[in-house]
Amino acid sequence: MWVSRLRLEAFRNHTATDISLEPGATVFVGHNGQGKTNVVEALGYTSTLNSHRVNSDDVLVQSGEPYAVIRTNVHAQNRSVGVMMTINSAGSNKARVNDAPVSLTEASSWTTTVFFSPEDMTIIRSDPSHRRRFLDSVISQSSPRLAATFSEYDKVVKQRNMLLKTLRSQPKTPDAESTMAVWDDLLVTLSSDITRARWELLDSLSPLFAGAYSDIRPGHDVTLQLQHSHDVLAGLSPHMSPEDVAAAYTDALTAVRSSERERAMTLVGPHRDDLLIQLNGLPARTHSSQGEAWSTALALKLATARYHRAYSSYGDPIIILDDVFAELDDNRRHTLAAAVEGWEQVLITAAVAGDVPQSLGGRFIEISGGKIVN
Repeated sequence: MWVSRLRLEAFRNHTATDISLEPGATVFVGHNGQGKTNVVEALGYTSTLNSHRVNSDDVLVQSGEPYAVIRTNVHAQNRSVGVMMTINSAGSNKARVNDAPVSLTEASSWTTTVFFSPEDMTIIRSDPSHRRRFLDSVISQSSPRLAATFSEYDKVVKQRNMLLKTLRSQPKTPDAESTMAVWDDLLVTLSSDITRARWELLDSLSPLFAGAYSDIRPGHDVTLQLQHSHDVLAGLSPHMSPEDVAAAYTDALTAVRSSERERAMTLVGPHRDDLLIQLNGLPARTHSSQGEAWSTALALKLATARYHRAYSSYGDPIIILDDVFAELDDNRRHTLAAAVEGWEQVLITAAVAGDVPQSLGGRFIEISGGKIVN
């Protein structure tokens, strides 16, 4: 997969930017704050429908403008499409493929990216939400249908929490109990679907992760495991049938019923799980050095790229390396360059061209003030 053209209108500091791209490596060079990361952020948005830097879409729209537009020409195997996404500062976003209106999820399914940036260290070091987001992003890119499942699940948890708050402050009524039963059923169904999807991903991703880490730091053992946050779900196993998984969630809700009403929050479900990343039998979050944590984060992203290469009908994902080389010593720079060599399209941002190993080759595009200057 590769993108031959990227056009931005009122996106961040890019008023009207039109970039022609080629397969292989392209390096966007520019001082901090000039807009080089905004370019790859826009491309990443077309595949994940979110930014790797911020949680809100409105900051992506240039100040004073009603909307921003991202247009791409995407080539995958023997197919070529034009994708357009409109990010509105107020109201819902829109998408078109080959000028025909489509859902945002359908539009995003045409582009697959794997982003690696210094912020990815939070996957290893920070709280479980970052690891859940990593897992679910990979699943959503490989199966757009499940992206809708994640969205629906978030809504169910919010609605259920609102009802729990009501039940805590008011006497129980038959109507309220009946409504809670409906939300319970939805929560169980969606929790089962998401949990099994995460298991399936980890089954495929784990050996790729171990192989990628071995390429970077030979002689170490790394593993991935889905970890449920509540003891009542300790019996969940990837070998269970869908019916048994649903039954386990039903039993778990019964077990925490009184605690949920006291605390007015949903205490079991995928939104409270964690991805346990182990390095030589110990949690990487607490027992890895800075270098080991960097290697672990990179191995996760390389494993993700290899996963998409193996299972996607579109071939290679687009590899994006955002301000990564400046953080590394020469040895790690060459390790990273060797790891991404040979992928169909690799997009890199760097403040200094010399930070990028010459072995990657490719084109250099200078960006200043939200414009291409060279």
